[in-house]
Amino acid sequence: MQLIRFIGYDLKQSLLNGSALFNLIIIPCGMYLIFGAAQDYGSYSFRSGNFAAYVMIGMCIYGATLGAMSAAGNTATELDAGWGRQLALTPLTNTQHSLVHATKALVTTLVPVLGVNVVAVATNVKIPLNQQIVCSLIAVTTGIIFSFYAVAMVRLFKSSRAVSIASGIMLFFSFFGTTFNPLPLDLLKIARFTPMYGVTELSRYAFTGGDTLTTDSANMITTEPLWYATANFLIWGTFFVGLCFALRNRAKTR
Repeated sequence: MQLIRFIGYDLKQSLLNGSALFNLIIIPCGMYLIFGAAQDYGSYSFRSGNFAAYVMIGMCIYGATLGAMSAAGNTATELDAGWGRQLALTPLTNTQHSLVHATKALVTTLVPVLGVNVVAVATNVKIPLNQQIVCSLIAVTTGIIFSFYAVAMVRLFKSSRAVSIASGIMLFFSFFGTTFNPLPLDLLKIARFTPMYGVTELSRYAFTGGDTLTTDSANMITTEPLWYATANFLIWGTFFVGLCFALRNRAKTR
């Protein structure tokens, strides 16, 4: 009972504040409305759905990465500030504390994805239900790797602003990783090496089959092999995890 109550308090503190509501719900949902539902091309047919669904999935993965970074980064900041010593005085065990953090990370990653899906359905997005569910689950799952990125940034900058810096960097890579908008073919070749490309393509794959929009009028749709996205995800995920643990070990040696 104490564990459930503590999880509830932690989630309330994490989600029911202006900053969290703005970053995790209003931004992803608002960007979907602006770049998807409000555009004429949103209703155009695309594979088994429409272009609005393509935009929806991109905003889902962006929201999922924001949620993962927010939860992990804030937890790391609290622990660095000595909050862990205060938690040690509570009746909860280390395993229960870990469960609390894991629950918060899962919920904050899931909330923006659910929010974007609800708004998309309300604005007549067209996508087969099974593909919508699979794409959303993959967005939540793959977005988790950015929790390691956020923790690494907190340990690197050792500042309460580290999460904001991390989010700003990922915002740039979202524009440059096909998450928000199509790219010219020349830029797409470079985007394949950026951190948001892999998670975005993997999240969309059940719907797109690898078909990716470009801004080239002569070749508006190009098919990206699945292994491009898979390799990108594995390499960046390994890098984030390795960087996180390397910075932790460096801190322990001081």
